Amino acid sequence: MKHILILVAIVSVNNVELQKIIGERSLDLSWHIENSNGTIRLENVSLPSGIYSALEEARVIQSIYDLKNDLSTKWVARESWTYWLDLPCEEQELNYEHVLLSLHGVDTFSNVYLNDQLLGATSNMFVRYHYDVKPILRKVCPADVRLRIELRSAVSEAATLAARYQQLPIVPECPPEVYHGECHMNVIRKMQASFSWDWGLAAPSMGLWKPVRLEYYNSAKLRDVTFALTEKGDYWNVRLGVYLETGTVVQSVEGTLSFNIVGLSGLAEQTIAVDQKSGENGELLVENVLKVPKQTVELWWPNGHGVQKLYDLRVQWEDELLPPSAPAEKVIRVGFRSIELVQDKTDDGLTFYFLVNNVPIFMKGSNWIPASILPEKSYDEDYVKYLLTAARDTHMNMLRIWGGGLYESDYFYQLADELGILIWHDLMFACSMYPADEAFLNNVALEVQQNVKRIQYHPSVALWATNNENEVALRQNWYGTQWKEDAYIEEYKQLYVNVVEAEILKIDKWRTVLISSPSNGDLSTLQNYIADNPQDPRYGDVHYYNYEDDGWDPNTYSGGRFISEYGYQSFPALSSWPTENFTVEDLSDLIDHRQHSPLRNEPIMVMIEKNLPMPAENSANYWRDLIYLSQLSQAMIVKTETEVYRSKRLEQGTMGALYWQLNDVWTAPSWSSIEYGGKYKILHYWMKQVFSESHVVASINRDKMMDLYLIRDTLGEDEHWTIRMYLQSWSSFEPVHEIIFDSTRVPENTVVKISNFNVYNYLERFNANPADHLLRIKLFSQNDTKLSENFLLLDKIKNAFPLPKNPTVEVTIVAMKCSVTTGKVTYSLMVNAKSPALFVYLDLAPTGNDGVKQCHFSDNGFLQFRPTVFVQLECVEVGCRSSLRATDVVVLAVNQL
Repeated sequence: MKHILILVAIVSVNNVELQKIIGERSLDLSWHIENSNGTIRLENVSLPSGIYSALEEARVIQSIYDLKNDLSTKWVARESWTYWLDLPCEEQELNYEHVLLSLHGVDTFSNVYLNDQLLGATSNMFVRYHYDVKPILRKVCPADVRLRIELRSAVSEAATLAARYQQLPIVPECPPEVYHGECHMNVIRKMQASFSWDWGLAAPSMGLWKPVRLEYYNSAKLRDVTFALTEKGDYWNVRLGVYLETGTVVQSVEGTLSFNIVGLSGLAEQTIAVDQKSGENGELLVENVLKVPKQTVELWWPNGHGVQKLYDLRVQWEDELLPPSAPAEKVIRVGFRSIELVQDKTDDGLTFYFLVNNVPIFMKGSNWIPASILPEKSYDEDYVKYLLTAARDTHMNMLRIWGGGLYESDYFYQLADELGILIWHDLMFACSMYPADEAFLNNVALEVQQNVKRIQYHPSVALWATNNENEVALRQNWYGTQWKEDAYIEEYKQLYVNVVEAEILKIDKWRTVLISSPSNGDLSTLQNYIADNPQDPRYGDVHYYNYEDDGWDPNTYSGGRFISEYGYQSFPALSSWPTENFTVEDLSDLIDHRQHSPLRNEPIMVMIEKNLPMPAENSANYWRDLIYLSQLSQAMIVKTETEVYRSKRLEQGTMGALYWQLNDVWTAPSWSSIEYGGKYKILHYWMKQVFSESHVVASINRDKMMDLYLIRDTLGEDEHWTIRMYLQSWSSFEPVHEIIFDSTRVPENTVVKISNFNVYNYLERFNANPADHLLRIKLFSQNDTKLSENFLLLDKIKNAFPLPKNPTVEVTIVAMKCSVTTGKVTYSLMVNAKSPALFVYLDLAPTGNDGVKQCHFSDNGFLQFRPTVFVQLECVEVGCRSSLRATDVVVLAVNQL
């Protein structure tokens, strides 16, 4: 049995030595699982665990990610499953005042028994449950005890609960048929996406997805610490909230709390006396303020704006039962920074931007969905680090945690702090109406309390939003609520205003709470929380999707104050799909099965047809080419839209662009820029340049003039930039002509428009057909360092006639460097082309390199206007045992199809 002993001391009480331990015993090993009739039994299961992953590891089922196994394994979610564990009773634990069983995450409905005594029931996967087990242990020790957790089907429970709401149905009752999903996810407190989504499979797991602990202590347990800053002259007032727990009983608590911010030379140290009584839930809040001179601390900044300085805040609890040498202690890492969501009046609406350390910052980023559809896999630290680092390396400074997923792991927020990625944090409600009866509201209140207390101190958390898209769903009648709109609105306010927002503000007065996203922010509040038009671009944030107009055309996008969702679908790489013994018809059928959008593949196909040469359906490489073109089209659309938003900072007050979505939960058509498993799509490669701190954007406006914008996110003195534009033919490495805009002054943190250029008159000077040419644009600093580059298409690629064919692109591996310590190998690739190659795409063929994973190139989907380009390929490859060859690298280009 694994033990975690946080603090140990030996003291003498009435000449009897007793071990006084403030700590916990891990119960994460040696579990058994069986189904209701005992026909399936699993042994030696470790936590975290879920029934799908446990059955797959035992080879009872194949992976839910294979073929159509999301359908063939539906029976798993309809069974009842019991987790049980025989644990030795250790008699010294009975010497402690409190012995509690703590279940940190049960998914979702269960009865919990110790031996045959019912301890309680669980009904919320986001809640930590704890039970006083000392009376039972006292009766049976030293004999072993059996901990038994009987889980019930969330699918069945949801159907039963939904039947209670017939007078005012909780809609939508079921997802669209193409989701292949389950019904009534909105009446239970479980990851909403686990019942399916338009980008994900239904996998309504059951299990113990977080640790199980036996906690024992004599005094109060130090559970959570909250942290908030206010500025007062030359000082930071550090407001701390310490949450002590006294088990399940009301208890008088006497002792001292000590506070120390490590590294501030004694300036932030304090000890206070505590003499209070815990509440009915066994919890006690102690508040305190530290006064810290501003000059003694270094500020925490978002990625791209400064360092991410963090300090250890040490909190210690002592009382008469704890000797001075062994206090209870909790250490959190905090950052000193101010953040404000500014909503000031303008001529036509309200601003909506984040002021960080008194600097208005344009938020660049994406939307985060769970790293796995299986909760027990979603906290995998290696994969979370890979995804967050990929966001950081793409110059993102904000991610939005979407409301249909999970409250993320402590490690996730810790890493966001370290990487400088601000978090727009939805609470876990999305795209639905929800109940507002007393039982549901009480369940939600506990969920909000526990998770906000746990997450609150992280400097990366910028904002809370109580739900995703539910305000706009009500106002626009998405789910047929208009027949009883007043009743639905009343329940909406009871849940989000009276409970969710109220509970957040009790704990966290440091941050803004938005009632929904999208919303009109302060205007939505003034309009009784349901704005007349929650998508009004003059207020708040906007979710913008357009599948009708040409997404490659910048004039499609009108902008808004803050665009917190936008995007377009593409297909995952061909190498990510099954290929062995797979026909074109098999692949078509599987892609069709996994395309959950009610619009199906039509938007993808339409955008390709509008702008690119379409592959012939009878072609042997139809899916290879179509997948590649879909990724190119997605990249062009999101690039174009993002650059419109970045360039409209001064003209329209746009101050944020978070595209949908960063990651995926399986291999399927979706809006993601990173496939499930970690492979970058073309979009993710391109966003590194699109989000560059110094960038140049060119676009053709409605008057057929070229607008040219310089974008600078950095702070400091004025800089002087030079733009070099090259008129380039598709058929030659050599440019036709060069245009220079020399030494343009660019102040800090702003956008400068420098040109309204008649580009088509310019083309006529050279008898240049727009369809056969483009503009390549390079941006240089005053000392001639290249800051950024871009390109401008002058017509649709499909209109080029004839498009130069066969650039003969070939790849050679010229070097390999491996780090056994990091488990990463880097290949240097030489890419040669005999003529210009349009949007060169590199991929690794599935050739048996099973040890190679999470590979990405230094650049991809690029325009090659040089005979030779060098690209780095980095992979996670434990042991550096790769046999990767140049022939394993697949090369595609638009003019090589």
